[in-house]
Amino acid sequence: MIPVPANTADEARAYARHLSTENPGKYVTLFTCFGIFATVADRLHVFAPTDSYGDSYWLNGKEKPFTSAQRLADEHATPTGCQ
Repeated sequence: MIPVPANTADEARAYARHLSTENPGKYVTLFTCFGIFATVADRLHVFAPTDSYGDSYWLNGKEKPFTSAQRLADEHATPTGCQ
């Protein structure tokens, strides 16, 4: 978890792009929890679409939107209650 030095969403996205460029082949996602933070990982976690701040992730300096398949996998992986 990396604190993002940003005051706006655009600044946070620029910082995520920068982190992605510095870490080729790694996925960068943003999330909020008493501030904006970034994660750098080898793979996207199944819950990335729900956990992320915004609607995208960064790979090799390029911003990419989460796909419908990624969102569906997130929905199906999330428990909906006791059965």
